[in-house]
Amino acid sequence: MTHFASRRGSALAITLIALTVLLLLVVGAITFTGRNQSAAVAKTRSDRVEACAETARRYLLSRLKVFGTGAVPVTSISLEQVLQDDQVIADSSVMRTAHLGDTASAPTAAVLASSSFSSGKDQVSDAANTLREGTAGGSYYRVVVMCDEPGGRQAETEFVFRFGI
Repeated sequence: MTHFASRRGSALAITLIALTVLLLLVVGAITFTGRNQSAAVAKTRSDRVEACAETARRYLLSRLKVFGTGAVPVTSISLEQVLQDDQVIADSSVMRTAHLGDTASAPTAAVLASSSFSSGKDQVSDAANTLREGTAGGSYYRVVVMCDEPGGRQAETEFVFRFGI
């Protein structure tokens, strides 16, 4: 009888060891899944704020005719626009002409000399769309736009464009 009891005791010990190993594997899998989910959420938020900054760039370029005519020169462009990207207005993103960390919009456009571009003087263009024959016309501008989310994430885009005749 003692021989039979010792086999039962060792089966119980092996079962407990197997259950402990399985428990460690399950806890590891749950931890890994939680980390993956956190990384995916962070990536989604990062993509959202980057898309917002690109939207700010495109929006500013689409508004150049309004900004660049009359008494408003391009260098005084100041953009602050709330995007309707959330049902709650307080959770919406804000695109503005500003640098990272700035909480208010400020003009960030600067005129660049065409000589700072290697082929700036010799560009080919349609002569019908210029005032002076043989020149491309217009000025180069460097502008900084950024997008600010209520959670504190920000993204900045700096770009150069040519505007005017």
